Amino acid sequence: MARCLSEIPLPEGCAVVFDLDDTLYKERDYVRSGFHAVARHVDSDRAALFSADLNRGFDSGDPDVLASLIASHRLGFQKDELVCVLRTHRPDIRLSHSVRALLEQLSRNSHPLGLITDGRSVTQRQKIQALGLEQWVQEIVVAEEIGAWKPAAVGFQRVEERFGKRQYVYVGDNLRKDFIAPNKLGWTTVCLLSDGRNVHPQDFGSTPDEALPAYLIEALA
Repeated sequence: MARCLSEIPLPEGCAVVFDLDDTLYKERDYVRSGFHAVARHVDSDRAALFSADLNRGFDSGDPDVLASLIASHRLGFQKDELVCVLRTHRPDIRLSHSVRALLEQLSRNSHPLGLITDGRSVTQRQKIQALGLEQWVQEIVVAEEIGAWKPAAVGFQRVEERFGKRQYVYVGDNLRKDFIAPNKLGWTTVCLLSDGRNVHPQDFGSTPDEALPAYLIEALA
């Protein structure tokens, strides 16, 4: 059973590797940013109305909010066009003050920093650029760019190739896929507990042992 701690001791010189979505920032913030971009693309004069409809559908669990928007307002757009706008928009997201301070502290203390994220290259790179992560993170692995998604070990092995033989700490949030590979590789695994806003639920009771992290934390700071 994973232990919940307020502090995780970091071995000197260990590499600290993060997941991106719902770990370093809230993915819901990205989704809402994308909805706003879609709404402006559809009709800048009615962007607030369309954005509100998209957010309301997302919050209520609508599995296809874009199709619902097109149908309910009889819009002359194809869904694929709106999906493209969503995936390629420049997101209005930012790191919290505490996360930024943590990354700066880890860098000052000579911890190599890595990032392993699932998703499409254009989408994830836009997020990474908007968050300014490249100023701290030396190795960034995006699933589409290497042709391997978690729980495959390829991304984690790519980080090991970059940083060499040392101890590794991995911080993520998704019990379905984040911790299987790093557990097998002997990394220390840490799960950031959801604050109720995560896109993917955390069900520890139904998670197999090999997918469980070693530690739980309530906040990165």
